[in-house]
Amino acid sequence: MPDPNDASSSRPNRRRLLKGVTAFALPFSDLGPGSDPALAVAKQWCWLEAERRRLIIQWQDVETGLSANRNWPKLTKSAPAAEPEGVQLRAIDDQLDEIDKLYDALLPVLKKTSATTREGLFARFEALLHCVVQDENPDAHAILVSCLCDLKRLWQ
Repeated sequence: MPDPNDASSSRPNRRRLLKGVTAFALPFSDLGPGSDPALAVAKQWCWLEAERRRLIIQWQDVETGLSANRNWPKLTKSAPAAEPEGVQLRAIDDQLDEIDKLYDALLPVLKKTSATTREGLFARFEALLHCVVQDENPDAHAILVSCLCDLKRLWQ
């Protein structure tokens, strides 16, 4: 398993995640002329969500393997920690905890950063769609998807 702190890996890691979000705490004048800070913040939010989902699927794959190959439900509490998969699950859990912290740091910025372009507005809607979980609130999610589609259609 790759070292989660190895910055040379092509996979995202906690240091890069933290560095990316920390950049959003800096003044947005550093983004360059004509840049939309809302676009940058919303893209970071959506990237974090995609990374969170990837990690959850990875967790499920490892857990499924443990259940099928190592009788996971019958292991004692200390036994999984000794297994290589237990180490992998702890690393995934640590990354998910880090993403939660990054969400907490990024959410106030996402809420306060106004879009200055169409792309920025669309990106903020995409970020909002990640906040309104389809399984938990299907009506609100469907309305938001419809509104986003309407905006894109009207502004094309």
